[in-house]
Amino acid sequence: MAAMDVDPVRVSDFHSEVDNAAAVFSINSSNSFDDDRMSMEFSSEMFKSSGSLHSGAHRGTSSSSFRSSLRTKPKSDEFNLMPRSSNIQTNNTVLSELTINKFSTKSMGLIGREREIKILRSCFERMMEEGKERAPHDHSLSTQSLIQSDLYKELVFISGYSGVGKSALARTLQEEVNGMQDGIYVEGKFDLNTRDEPYSAIASAFGEMCNRVLKRQEQSNQNANTGDDSLSFGSRLSAALGPSANLLSNFIPELRDIVPLIRRNSNSGSSDGGQCDFDVARKRVKYAFRVLMRALNAEFSPIVLVLDDLQWADMSSLDVMDFLISDLQNPNALMIVGCYRSNEVDDHSLLFKKVQSLLKKQDKLNFLITDIEVASCDIDSVNKMIMAMMSIDDEERTRGLATVCFQKTAGNPFFLIEFMHMLQQQSFISYNLGLLKWVWDEDEIAEATMSADNVVDLLQVRMRKMPENVQLLLQYAACLGSSFNTSTLDLIWREQSVMSADYSADTITSLIAVVVSSNLVEACGENEYRWVHDKVQEAALSLSDIVTPEFQLQIGSALYHSLDGNGLEGQLFDVVDLINKGQGSERHEFAKLNLRAARKAKKVSAFQSAAKYAASGIGFLPDDKWTTHRPLTLALYTIGSEVELALGHGDSAEIYSNEVLNRKDCTTMEALPLKMAKSLKMCTVDLKFKETIEMDLDLLKELGVRLLWTRATLPLQAVTALMRTIRMAKKAPAPNVIFGKLGPMKDPKHRTAMLLLSRLSYACYNADNIFLNVLCICKIVEMTLKYGVCDVSSPGFAHLGGAVVVVQQDYETGAHFADVGLAVQKATRGSREAETVHAAHLFCLPWSRPLQQSLTPTSDGYASGMRSGDTAYAMWNLIMNHVWLPYAMGKRLGPILEQCPKILSQMEELSQAEQAICLEMFWQMMLNLATFPATEDSHKLEGDIFTAEGFTGKEAVHLASMHICQGELLVFYDIEAAANRAIKGGHKLGKLAPGIFHIMYETFHRAIALFAMARRTKKRKYRTNANKLARQIEGWLRSGNPNVGHYHMALLAEQAALNKKYDLAEEKYKNAIVSAAKTGHMHHAALINERYAEFLREERSDEQESKYRLGEAVRFYEEWGAFGKANLLKKLL
Repeated sequence: MAAMDVDPVRVSDFHSEVDNAAAVFSINSSNSFDDDRMSMEFSSEMFKSSGSLHSGAHRGTSSSSFRSSLRTKPKSDEFNLMPRSSNIQTNNTVLSELTINKFSTKSMGLIGREREIKILRSCFERMMEEGKERAPHDHSLSTQSLIQSDLYKELVFISGYSGVGKSALARTLQEEVNGMQDGIYVEGKFDLNTRDEPYSAIASAFGEMCNRVLKRQEQSNQNANTGDDSLSFGSRLSAALGPSANLLSNFIPELRDIVPLIRRNSNSGSSDGGQCDFDVARKRVKYAFRVLMRALNAEFSPIVLVLDDLQWADMSSLDVMDFLISDLQNPNALMIVGCYRSNEVDDHSLLFKKVQSLLKKQDKLNFLITDIEVASCDIDSVNKMIMAMMSIDDEERTRGLATVCFQKTAGNPFFLIEFMHMLQQQSFISYNLGLLKWVWDEDEIAEATMSADNVVDLLQVRMRKMPENVQLLLQYAACLGSSFNTSTLDLIWREQSVMSADYSADTITSLIAVVVSSNLVEACGENEYRWVHDKVQEAALSLSDIVTPEFQLQIGSALYHSLDGNGLEGQLFDVVDLINKGQGSERHEFAKLNLRAARKAKKVSAFQSAAKYAASGIGFLPDDKWTTHRPLTLALYTIGSEVELALGHGDSAEIYSNEVLNRKDCTTMEALPLKMAKSLKMCTVDLKFKETIEMDLDLLKELGVRLLWTRATLPLQAVTALMRTIRMAKKAPAPNVIFGKLGPMKDPKHRTAMLLLSRLSYACYNADNIFLNVLCICKIVEMTLKYGVCDVSSPGFAHLGGAVVVVQQDYETGAHFADVGLAVQKATRGSREAETVHAAHLFCLPWSRPLQQSLTPTSDGYASGMRSGDTAYAMWNLIMNHVWLPYAMGKRLGPILEQCPKILSQMEELSQAEQAICLEMFWQMMLNLATFPATEDSHKLEGDIFTAEGFTGKEAVHLASMHICQGELLVFYDIEAAANRAIKGGHKLGKLAPGIFHIMYETFHRAIALFAMARRTKKRKYRTNANKLARQIEGWLRSGNPNVGHYHMALLAEQAALNKKYDLAEEKYKNAIVSAAKTGHMHHAALINERYAEFLREERSDEQESKYRLGEAVRFYEEWGAFGKANLLKKLL
C-alpha cells in the first residue's frame, strides 16, 4: 500500500523552506521528472550483481497506480518529486539547499542499543566511581616507583558483524569524556589494506594525544600561572622515556614536537649494531609505550582509547594493548575499547588467543574485561530508525516500510541507512512538498529492489552518480588507507596529471567537501579525514577497474618521487605497501625502499612486518642480483634471516641464510651477522648454552680473537688472565675521565667481538663454566683498554670488580672497578645500565659503602632495564631494591611484605621465573617471622608461598637463596639447629654465590648461633668456628666495610662472655645495641638484646635486668615486624 496520510510533523518549522520551494516547484511541463529514465538507470546499477537480487518485477516494467497518479497530476497544489541532485534554480533558491526533503542521520543517535549502551556506560562509570573512592587524578610521573594502584582499568570488547554499529556504540562516550576537564577520547583504526604497517592504530591514537598535549601547552603558555608546569611536560617525558623517546618517534612523529632534542638522541636503547636480543627488543618497545601512556594518563584522566577493527591487528599491537591495560603502576583511569568483527575471528586467530591470555590474568593485574556483543536490530528498532530519518512520529505509518527494509537489510543499521539513501536517490521514496510528507510504495520496493546484504553495491550506486573527478578522488583516497590527509592526496592528484589547466589549491578541498557532504568521509583533525565505515573504503576501492595493482604502484611511486625526506620517512610504510601491490620498472629502487622499511620495522620490533618487506625487496631484485646489486642483496637476505629467526621461523631463516653462506665468495664479515643471529637464537630461545659456547668460540676465532688455548689448562689460564687484567685495569684512567681518555670503540670487528664475548659470558654463567666466564670478562676489559669503549665495557668492568672481590678479597679495588663501570655507563648512556648496576651493587660496592647508598642506583637500574628491554636485570635490581637490601638493613618487614605480591606480578608478567622463585623464598621466610602466632614449624621454610621440601631446582642462585632463608629462620627460631648447620654447611653460601653482600649478615648470624651454643655446651667445635667467623668480620671492618660495625661489637661481647670477662661483655653488648639501633638495624638490635638477656640470666643471674632486655628484644622485634618471634619471647617474660 502507498502511504498517503499527512505526516503529523512540526509544519511550522518548514514554512520558510516551503515558501522557497513553491517558487522552485511551480508546475511547468518542462520541470516534470522522467521517472522511467531513472528506472532504467536504477536497473543498470542495481541488477549488475548476480546472485544478490530478490526475485521481484523489474521496476521499469512495473508501474503502480500510485506512481502513475504522481506523473499525471499537473495540479498547482502538488509538486513533482525532484531528484536530490537536481540543480534547477528559481529566485536564487536551490532545491539541494533544502533540508525537509532529506533524510536526517546525524542526530538520530543509536536506536535499539539501549542494553549495549547501558553496559558500556556501566564499565566507564565503575572505573570513574572507583577512581573517586581510591585516589584523585595523579599528575605525577615516575617510572621508578613500585607503588601500584588498586584502581581497576577497563577493557571492553565490542563484537559484531560489519555495519551493526560497534564504532558508533563506542562513540557514545566521546562527548562526555572530552567534556571533562582532563578527559580525552581517542581512536585508532586498523586497516586490512595497510596491515603490514606496525602499530598503525595505536600510533595514530597516541599521536592524537600528543597533539592534545601541544594544544594544552600552547594554551598554558599564555597563562603565567600554569605555563611552567606545562612546559616541563616534555622534559619530564624525556626523562621517563630515556632513549626510547627516539624509538617511539619512528612511528609517533608528534613526539618530536614534545620531547626536547629528540632528533639528537640517536641511541634507541642499543648500540650493538642491531644484534640485540630479539626478546629484549620487543620488551623495550612495549615498555616505551607503557611509559608514554603513564605520562599521558598523568596529563589526561580518564583516557578512553578505542581501537577499531582489531581483527586486523598485528601481534605487536595486541601485545602493546595487553601491556597498557595491565600496567599496575599507572594510577589513573584508563579504558580501552576494542571493536572487532566477530565473523572474522576464530579460535586460531591472534585476537582470540590474546583475549584468552588476558582473561587468565585480569584479576591479578587489576583490569576488568567486558564483552559486548552487538547484533542486528529487530524490526521495531528498524522502524524507529526510519521514523527518525524521515522525522515521522507515527510508527504505524512506517511499519510496512520497516518490514520491507528489515527483510532487505536483516536489521543491519549501516546497511539500512544506505538502503534508504538508495531508495530516495532512485525515487522509491520521495518527499512531496505540496503534501508536506514522505511518500513511497512498499509493494514496489519489495518487488523491485535487491537485498542489501552487499552494501558495497549500494554505496557504489551512490558514488557512480557523483562527478568523475569526485569518483577518482575517492579511489585515490581509498588506496591511502582508513584515513588520509589533504596534502598527500593533493600530491597524488597533481602527480597523476588529472587536474585541469586552471588547477588551484582549492580544488582538492572542494572535492573533499562534496565527499564529506555525501557522508562518505568525515573530518578527524586539521586536514585529516577518515572513512565513515570501512565498507565505504571497500566500495571506493572497487568502484571501477582503475584500482589495479599497477594503479596502486603508480600512486606509491608518485608519493615516493614527490615526498621530501621527512615526508617519505613519515609515510614510508604506506608508500612501500602501495608499491608492493604491483610490479614496476624501478626494481632496484623499490628493493632499496623495502630494505629501508624492513630496517625501520625491525627497529621497532615489528618483525612480522619486517619479514614481509624483506621478502618483497628480494622479489624486486633482478636475476643477476649478486652481480649487479651485491650489497643490497646481502642486506635483504641478512635482515630476512634475522627477523625470521625472531619470529621463530627457523626453516625460512635457514633458506635466507643458506643463500648467503653457500656462496663461495662470501666473506667472513658478510657471513658474520647471519651466524650471530643463529647464535643468538641458540642462546636466548633454545637455551642451548653449551652449543652456544662452541659456536661463539669459533666465531671469535674468525674475528681474530683467540680466547681459549687448551681446555686442560683452563683454570690456570683464567687465574693468569685475571691477574694480568687487574694489573692493566689499575693503570686505567680515573672513572671520571676514562671515557674521554679511551674514546669510543670504532672498529666494527672489535665491537662485534665484544658483543660475542658478552653473549659467551652469559652462556658460560648458565652452563656453570666459571673459568671461561672469567676469561670473557678479562678479554672485554682488555679490549676496552686497548681499542676504546662500547656498550659491553661498563658491565665488563663491574664484573671484573666482582671477580677481584671474590678471588682477592680486595674490596677497595673491586669498588674502584665498579665505579669505572658505572662511569663508563653514564658517559655512553648505553643499554647495559641494569646489568652494570646489578653487578656493582650486588658484588662490589656494599663491601666498602653503606648499603643505604645502593637503594637509589638499584631503583635507577630497574627503570633503565625496563626502558631498554633488559627485563631480566631489571627484575634483579627490583628484588634487590625492595627486598634484599631493606631486609639486610633491618627495615620493617610489613612494607617489604606489601611489595612482594606486586613484585611477583611484574616478574610473572615478564616471564622472569628465576627471579620469581628467589622472591618467593624470601617472601615465605619473612612471612614466617611476621606471622602471629608462631608455630612449631615456623623455623621451616614452608608455607603458602614456597616450600623448600621437594624443591628440585639446581640453579646456584636458587640454592643460595634457599640457604640464606633457611638460615635466617633457624637463627631466630632454633639457634641450636642454626649452629649445627653452620658447622656442617660451613661457608656454603660463599661457594654458591661468591661475593654477594648477603654473605655479610649470613656470616654474622652463623657466628651468633655458634657463640650461643659454645657458651651453652662449652664444646670446642662451636667456639673454634665462632672465633673464625669473628675474625673474618673483623677483617671486613678493618678493610673499611661500614656495614659490619655492630656485627663486630656484638661478637666481641659474645667472645668476652665466653671468656668470662663479664664487665667487658656488658659494655660491648650495650654498645652493639646502640650501634644497631642507631643505624636502623632493628632486627639486630632485637637479636643482640635477646643474646644480652640470656647472658644476664645465665652468667649474671640478674633476672630483673634480663627480663628488661628481653622486653627490649620484644619491642625491637615488634618494631621490625617479626610478631611471630616476639610472641615466643613474650612467653618468657
